[in-house]
Amino acid sequence: MFWIEKDTVRRQYIICDHNICINNKVEKKRSHIICFRAKLHAIDKDAVDVNRLVEAAKFGNWKIVWSIIGTHDNVKKAYLINAIPENRRWGVLQQAVYWRNQDVLKELLQFDACDSYTRVKKCKSECGATDRMIAGEIAKAYKYNELAPILSEHANRINQQSIPTLQPYEKYCDDTSMPLLTLTLASYKKAFHPTPIDPNKSITSVLFDIYNDLCTDNDRWKKVQEVVADSVFAVCEIMSKEISFCEDRETFFGRVVHVYTIEENSIYTHLNMAFRRQRATDYRPTGDDLAMGPYCVMYQILLLFWTELEAESQTTYRKMKLRKEDLDLYKVGTCFVWQSIVSSALRQEGAKAFPTKGSSGGIDVMYTIDNSAISKWRPRNIEKESEFDKEKERTYPAGARFRVTGRRTGLKNEVYVELQLLPN
Repeated sequence: MFWIEKDTVRRQYIICDHNICINNKVEKKRSHIICFRAKLHAIDKDAVDVNRLVEAAKFGNWKIVWSIIGTHDNVKKAYLINAIPENRRWGVLQQAVYWRNQDVLKELLQFDACDSYTRVKKCKSECGATDRMIAGEIAKAYKYNELAPILSEHANRINQQSIPTLQPYEKYCDDTSMPLLTLTLASYKKAFHPTPIDPNKSITSVLFDIYNDLCTDNDRWKKVQEVVADSVFAVCEIMSKEISFCEDRETFFGRVVHVYTIEENSIYTHLNMAFRRQRATDYRPTGDDLAMGPYCVMYQILLLFWTELEAESQTTYRKMKLRKEDLDLYKVGTCFVWQSIVSSALRQEGAKAFPTKGSSGGIDVMYTIDNSAISKWRPRNIEKESEFDKEKERTYPAGARFRVTGRRTGLKNEVYVELQLLPN
């Protein structure tokens, strides 16, 4: 069981579940599932390393760069290679272009995790505005003609990763399976969580601490708003402006939800891919994934904790198009996790079919989801903030767990899958 209580004495909220109650002055009890918290232990360390990494690249100190990310044949923290943390405009690859260093550039491009399509944030350089430019465009802007072919011939292996539609439930752990959230907290730590993070807390509890701070500190939400708007400028300029214009906390919260529902700006697709590309080992996020990171963290926080988004216990429906090999994973009795934030509809006719990127196929699948279990992963009612409130949209936080309870094939070969949301 999962719930939120208000501590009227300390004027803050407490996140609770059936085995744990978390507050600075509330006794912590061991959870029934012992989860290795390596990622949480690493947030503060990664926060130091990602800033050291980009600063070293800025000043051409490649010895420090290699000491942090390793080399392509001795990989260390390659998942940091595309990161552009708060208060930085360019990443490591763009700095290599600036230094006109062919050897360094070639070494960086040999990393499987290196994304040569990473776009920089809004900024001006000696060559003029470099807003949303990729490394190859920066090379051309500086007229470094010898670098352009190196970048244009780069095989972007990062986009060749397999992207499953689900993760097995067995041994799944939020603390190690949500590296997009932990890496974002490291890259934007001053904005989201400027104090040291308690490694004994779960990632859900850390997110709740951030939410509590946003609700009680009149300045914190503005700092988070700034980094959310700034970072996603590289992905969607329209969304960046939508978020930056909010004048109060509640409007900011609502706008984060609202822009997710605007189909024209493709934020849904970017967010979906950023979450689904996560993995406990060999995490290789793209530049777009990391640009979406602050937005993903903020939306996940709101879906879990914002009381304006009521949890839904009624049946919801989700329609997808899948390849046969992906559909075959949904066998009766299988327990799994949807790694991404997932939309569903309260009415079956409101569920729209769409191809799942990374799993393009033509089999129509209708999921009927039983949400009666008491669970923090129940879908939230986002109608009030939605662009299309008639769709009766209900949205699951990333990491929701399900069991396949039934499956059948219809007369037109469409497949009907029955799911049950698992309790905490």
